[in-house]
Formats: sequence, C-alpha cells, structure tokens
Amino acid sequence: MLAMATAWADEPDQSRHHQADAGVQERPCTSVSGDASASDRFDGVQVETSDIALFEQFFGSVLKAPLVQHADHPPADRLRGYCYRGVLVVVRQDLRTARPTGWVQLNFSVPDVAAVREEIERVYQTSPVAKLAEAEQSKIVRFRLKPNVMRSGRQVTRLEVSGPEGFMIGFDQSLPSSSEGSSQSNQGRTR
Repeated sequence: MLAMATAWADEPDQSRHHQADAGVQERPCTSVSGDASASDRFDGVQVETSDIALFEQFFGSVLKAPLVQHADHPPADRLRGYCYRGVLVVVRQDLRTARPTGWVQLNFSVPDVAAVREEIERVYQTSPVAKLAEAEQSKIVRFRLKPNVMRSGRQVTRLEVSGPEGFMIGFDQSLPSSSEGSSQSNQGRTR
C-alpha cells in the first residue's frame, strides 16, 4: 500500500507559515527501545481530529506525554506532537474541514500490564479530566482490561486505553503457555 499526500493550490505551504509556540521547542522523539541506530526504524504516526482539545487532554493530562511539537497554521490547521513510549504521535486538526479520527490503534508489548494500568490510572485520578462529568470524561479516556485474549497468535492480558474519536493505545502482556498454567483473573473493567 502506498500513502500519498495531496496539497491543494489554495492551501498555504505549511513550512512557510509555521508558527510554533515559543514555549515549546520542537525536538525529536527518541526511541526507548535502544535501537536508535537503525536507519529505517518506525518514526511516528499522524492522526486527524475534529477536536484537538480532546487529544491535548488525553496526551497531556492523562498520559503525561511530552509535547514535542506545537504549531498553528491559521487558517489551515493546528498540530500537536507528543512523544509517547518512543513513538511520535502528531495530532492534526484541519480548521477548514473537520475530520474525526476514525479507528487508530497503537499497540505496545509490556512486561507488566498491571503496573502500566496502575501508573496511568494514578495520573488520571489526579488530572483535571477526572474532575469532569462522566459523559465528558468518556469523550477523552476510557479503560478496559481484557484478560486471556489472543493477540498475534499468543495469549495475553490486554489493557486498552481508549482516547478521543476512536483512538486507542493497547498494552499486551504475554501470558505463560497453558502448559505452565495461568492464574489470571477473568474480570474486565470499563470506565
């Protein structure tokens, strides 16, 4: 599959009209995997949104992801780049034509799903998002634990952290093979 960008003649050249926030220096998002020397490693992902403020709350308040890019291109778009677990996630809101995100998943293999869940929920509980009405909270973040599910041919415990407009981050912890026995709880939780 080949992805191509299309620029319309009436759209301003974003490189010329880049107005970065003086308080946020653009900086690279470095991998935590230790494989930074690989020349062809995955660099990042960009998603479209109809409401960038929801993503600002999701990445900034709930995940505490560093903001590494902040640019406004009036009247074309707004961009926010976050470095989350070594992956650059750029969120773009087109100011002319609102485009909801759709379905986007970022998946990580982790050694301890319970520790990831505990850390994210601890930060969430102290964030401004936790003080919102439940209907407003659910537009920004939802949690779901799925024990004993199959992912990529292996059995895992999966934590899903759902964000705005169909965006989700999944965390998978491999389970011991059935011959080793597994005492995983069979309870899921949704917020």
